[in-house]
Amino acid sequence: MKKVATRLFTFSVSLCFLSASFYNFALDSDDGKYNKLQIHYINLGQGGSTLIVGPDGTTVLYDFGVKQGKSGLVDYLDSVLGGNKTINYAILSHRDKDHFVGYKDLIEAGYNITVANYEPDGPPKDSPLYVDNWTNITPKTRAGIARSIPVGLTIALGNGASILVAAANGKIFDGTSVKVSNENDRSISLFLDYRNFQYVLDGDLGGGEETCSGHETSQMDVQTEVAKALLNAEKIDDENGVEVFHVAHHGSESSTPARYVSRLNPEVGLISVGNPNCSYRHPRKDVVSMLLNKSSGDDEVCSKVTPLIHVFQTDYGSEKCSNETVGRETDNSGIISGDIILSTDGQTEYNIKTTGMLWVKGRKVKKAESQTFSMKMDKNKDV
Repeated sequence: MKKVATRLFTFSVSLCFLSASFYNFALDSDDGKYNKLQIHYINLGQGGSTLIVGPDGTTVLYDFGVKQGKSGLVDYLDSVLGGNKTINYAILSHRDKDHFVGYKDLIEAGYNITVANYEPDGPPKDSPLYVDNWTNITPKTRAGIARSIPVGLTIALGNGASILVAAANGKIFDGTSVKVSNENDRSISLFLDYRNFQYVLDGDLGGGEETCSGHETSQMDVQTEVAKALLNAEKIDDENGVEVFHVAHHGSESSTPARYVSRLNPEVGLISVGNPNCSYRHPRKDVVSMLLNKSSGDDEVCSKVTPLIHVFQTDYGSEKCSNETVGRETDNSGIISGDIILSTDGQTEYNIKTTGMLWVKGRKVKKAESQTFSMKMDKNKDV
């Protein structure tokens, strides 16, 4: 359904103190029922894990991080879910260790996956780390062994909210495909739609090379093909775009080209990143600078990128690396947030809260301000 009207932005910030009850707003509701959509970017350092809680309480955990599984992922979920050890869907974006290792800690801590354990299709993977932390662990849950996720699948979240599996292993929901061989390009791309709120989550999915933004990579451009499919299917339109998007691959230049961003037209970007990561130098300057419009290319496509209102980082990226080179620097210009918690009614506004909990020498401690940001939405769907 086509969206009409334009976006109206308002912004407010409030500081709050972190306490044991800070996360509990995720379960706040009217008359004991869930009434909002929540998206949690859990700070697990250099890795990724995102919890989605639907308006009806349906839970989707996308990726599980690599380090600090028990002290990071499990502790966070214990706090947010208030002792509920049930998760409906577990989705592994792709089979790299910084996305799957924490799954074993999750199940050993007593969590159970009840509906499905999903992964992208692709060649068999039999590395001991993968088998020990994912393949041999999924059968211990009620959902059973990991299955290839069907592209085009819709997961209902209640109250009209839903997740569309937009792509996996290079296959796109409109029937088109991109030939991929890099494991990152097999990443599962999810399109979340809740009334006037739209969001894209896509792991380490590639965006290909792009001269105007300075992106050099061997990864394929799957992201832009996903954006084209969403536009053609009128899941989004070029005027309103999406409210929030995942800055893929921890802010690497292998993802997030200008041609992709200009089609999605997001307001806010979210980056899962950790420090140190000098081998990768995430998030990259040529990504963050483009999103915040601190630099611009001469190419017409790059000039079409509308500056985002905010870019949030779960933590600092790499700092003081000896292998920094011009054009490949890290850029920590995003809001250093700790855990990032988004909630929305899907109609009037969405709110983003940050915990300020960062990783320092293997411990997650309060090192940044806790803040609240509110963005009004003024776009409506024809019904």
